[in-house]
Amino acid sequence: MGAQVAGKRDMPRYYFVVEMPDHTYDDSEGEQLPSDAAAKTYGGRVVRELKERDFESAGAILLVRNEGGQIIQSIPF
Repeated sequence: MGAQVAGKRDMPRYYFVVEMPDHTYDDSEGEQLPSDAAAKTYGGRVVRELKERDFESAGAILLVRNEGGQIIQSIPF
């Protein structure tokens, strides 16, 4: 997972990918968060904020992936 820096472990990085029927918005940078639970909470906030901004979300799903690429949660819009 995270890299070792001066004897301390970095927080794991999570990626938040929006998949739509005709397009995928990749998250190449991701976010460092302390746990899967924190990443799931963050993903829920991303979906709420996009909806508030009238993001065209018909059929969209937010995939929350861990550093290993595993989907830890999918959140429909």
